[in-house]
Amino acid sequence: MKRRILTVDDQKLSCDHLRQILEPEGYEIEAAYDGATALEMLRDQVFHLVVTDLKMPDMSGFELLSTLRERRVPVGVVVVTAYGDTSEALQTMKAGADDFLRKPYDAEHLRLVVERTLERRHLVDRLAQLRNQLRGTYSFHTMVSQSAKMRRIFDLIQHVGQVDSTVLIHGETGTGKELVAQALHAVNTRRKGKFVALNCAVLNDSLLESELFGHERGAFTGAEKRKIGRFEKADGGTLLLDEIGDISPAMQVKLLRVLQTGTLERVGGVEPIKVDVRIVAATHKRLEDEVKAGRFRADLYYRLKVVLIDMPPLRERKEDVALLAMHFVEKHASAANPITEIDSAAMQALLNHHWPGNIRELENAIKAAAAMAEGPVIHRDLLPETIAPRTPDAPHASPSLIDIDVRLPELIEELVGQVEREYFHRVLSEFDGNVARCARHSGLSRRSVTQKLQKYGLERQAFKKPKFE
Repeated sequence: MKRRILTVDDQKLSCDHLRQILEPEGYEIEAAYDGATALEMLRDQVFHLVVTDLKMPDMSGFELLSTLRERRVPVGVVVVTAYGDTSEALQTMKAGADDFLRKPYDAEHLRLVVERTLERRHLVDRLAQLRNQLRGTYSFHTMVSQSAKMRRIFDLIQHVGQVDSTVLIHGETGTGKELVAQALHAVNTRRKGKFVALNCAVLNDSLLESELFGHERGAFTGAEKRKIGRFEKADGGTLLLDEIGDISPAMQVKLLRVLQTGTLERVGGVEPIKVDVRIVAATHKRLEDEVKAGRFRADLYYRLKVVLIDMPPLRERKEDVALLAMHFVEKHASAANPITEIDSAAMQALLNHHWPGNIRELENAIKAAAAMAEGPVIHRDLLPETIAPRTPDAPHASPSLIDIDVRLPELIEELVGQVEREYFHRVLSEFDGNVARCARHSGLSRRSVTQKLQKYGLERQAFKKPKFE
């Protein structure tokens, strides 16, 4: 579908000039010569962008913008101003304009502003759609996803959650294993009981035994009173044993005995205690490999793995990155920190990242960016450098670059080469690897730019960014 642009200016010549610049770029251009006509056209037709003059009789560009934002018309707005209108232009930005242009404007700058605004507007519209979907189609208890893999897991949770089968959840750190365990509890009749979780990896054997089974007063030094263990606390509910693959062989034996008999003894106690607990275990390790290596008991493994849920890493469900990012924006927004949007450059960085830390890494990135944001938008430079690497500064002719042992012509050629390579690296990044636009921007012919790129080994394909759909 062609992007439709409405130009608004009381001077027909100005609208015609905009049409001449933008139509060759593939946009569909319509014109309105006053604000009232523009509002009627926007009511009856779909436009993706409005480019309006600021100074017009009857209805100014500012009034048109204010009306559009008040009516929540989903359209981008670029305001065109004269040189002396800069302060008013800044006011329009505060009122909701996406960008502004000063007259007389450069044709290439106009194209760039239009392209950026349309991209940003597409992102805003898509995020608004995702925000609505968060509350409906893509939500499952405390989780959100649109990936086929996760939707199958949601169906499995709904099915097996209603019975008391022991479930083993496997997945890398940060993939949301505890959220799955909580969902299994929520869809079970045991939801009236407690959901209790314990990370088995952070405790040594004696502490783990006490945490799981409890202890009697005087059972060991420091045991000044009876302690109820996690199994008893979860009686009638669900117990999540997180990182089960890290427990010792001795603890594996004790745990297996409780799973087989349904009874336990507190540390230092002699009376068997009956417990009715649904067990959900989670691990980042492949327990079948641990069994083969002799580090995990096969009988315990098969008792835990009645139902297996394998959580995909975030890099295998990239379609969820934007959805999850908006979910965390809403989660971490507050009256003091009213974040509502992620700009296109920041979102592109999120989409490009490999996410070794999975969903937890994504949430931490959004939480940190939201805390540092000074307005309602998360910008790229607010994201951690591991996710959004900073562009290196252009080289300067510092004294260390001036080698007086090199003949001046050779030194000049070397320094010019460094500057040219950095220049074209940045221009290619700016224009998404488009050689024609790089040529127009640099003032060189397309052939000259192509030769420069070959000279410095710059492949334009490497600068094409994946589009956010």
